[in-house]
Amino acid sequence: MPTYPLDENQQEAYQALAAHIDSRSKGGTICLIGEFQSGKTNLVKHLLNEKFGNAIDYYVNLNLYLLDELDKQRASIAYAGAKAKIHLLIQIAIEDLLDRHFQTHNLLVLDAIEMIYSYELNLLAITDRFVRDGKRCIICVPESKKHNYNFDFSWDLAEAIRIN
Repeated sequence: MPTYPLDENQQEAYQALAAHIDSRSKGGTICLIGEFQSGKTNLVKHLLNEKFGNAIDYYVNLNLYLLDELDKQRASIAYAGAKAKIHLLIQIAIEDLLDRHFQTHNLLVLDAIEMIYSYELNLLAITDRFVRDGKRCIICVPESKKHNYNFDFSWDLAEAIRIN
């Protein structure tokens, strides 16, 4: 996965993420928070390529993953007012992804999480159950102060790193 050089704001966040990954004993969830188009995706792919040699085994575009999983359940979501059902299916899909991934890896990056916004899913509460014993999950969290777009998570369950 190609990456671009990091700018000054990304460098600072990169150093904080790298330090967290390098501290082998510390696990947990890290939220990389930044405005839309601030370079979160480039930063995490750059980090994964530098630390692990590739990003593919550790990186998930959550929107694409969930769309694929929901497409498999299309027949069971065939009625109006399916928001509660979709909420449950999304939660189950994420839990299944985390469970399978953390059986063989100690790090996962979840990017492109906008799809869960309208379902008010607390992604940190879900990841918290899986990030124990040195396992880490980095979540790229988009925000826009200009458009009042921000996620409402259990922020005390994660470390926040901002791209200014």
